[in-house]
Amino acid sequence: MTQAETEQRLADMRDATHQQIAVVLEELALEVEDLGGRLCTDMEIAARHMDVLQAIDLIAQKQRSLARLLEADCPIQAIEQIGLDVLRDRLRMFH
Repeated sequence: MTQAETEQRLADMRDATHQQIAVVLEELALEVEDLGGRLCTDMEIAARHMDVLQAIDLIAQKQRSLARLLEADCPIQAIEQIGLDVLRDRLRMFH
């Protein structure tokens, strides 16, 4: 196997790994949102713990943003499309 073939194979494996990580992040986001949604059905819990429920939602949003970033053909463009300022600014530091 040539050096170029080896490098291409590694790049393909990295892309496949990123795709699988993105799938898992999306699944986790759905699970986290489901947990938050179930807690919101109890109005007493929702009223007393709104800040925690919002934090749960933020976790899911971050997971989805990271999943989209891993799937993106152009990471720099994907970073700019992240709707969460804190996460977008943090990731901008790397480019």
